[in-house]
Amino acid sequence: MIAAAFALLLIQQTAPSVVWEAPAAETAAETPVAAPRHTVPEWGLADPFGYERARCSPQLRGARTLEDCQAEVRGQLALALGEDLPDALRPVGMAGDCQMTQATERGSPYGLQCGPQSRTPAASSTPQEMDCRPRPVEGGFSSECRPVDEAKNKGLSLRLWGGKDD
Repeated sequence: MIAAAFALLLIQQTAPSVVWEAPAAETAAETPVAAPRHTVPEWGLADPFGYERARCSPQLRGARTLEDCQAEVRGQLALALGEDLPDALRPVGMAGDCQMTQATERGSPYGLQCGPQSRTPAASSTPQEMDCRPRPVEGGFSSECRPVDEAKNKGLSLRLWGGKDD
């Protein structure tokens, strides 16, 4: 039995020594790099602005910042749409002062008009206080309404002893 163990020990091959060889360059070239795939659904391709709003809403993004979410979503949209991606959704940053237009550019239904926009100041958003008084007219009454500030400027006023109205 000892002889069999000794014979088995002699028959075993010795451990290979370290051989420094250059790796074959063919193996690296043979592995094809898979094209990156996007995860944008069909409705996201049809409405990229809506897709970005939906994916980056506070309920879905959780603790992530809005900027991180927009960068990820815009990268996916750029991968999916390529040249049809609207300028405002380019991952490198949003275009300056741009607004949507209905014009089509390069076959994309999303056109942008960039540059200074014409903005007119809106009238006062607070409603004016009105002073309404009923007036008799032939056959009944009618109500006449005037702004409260205008009522102060109309009518007779007397200044006694040189006092000024405050």
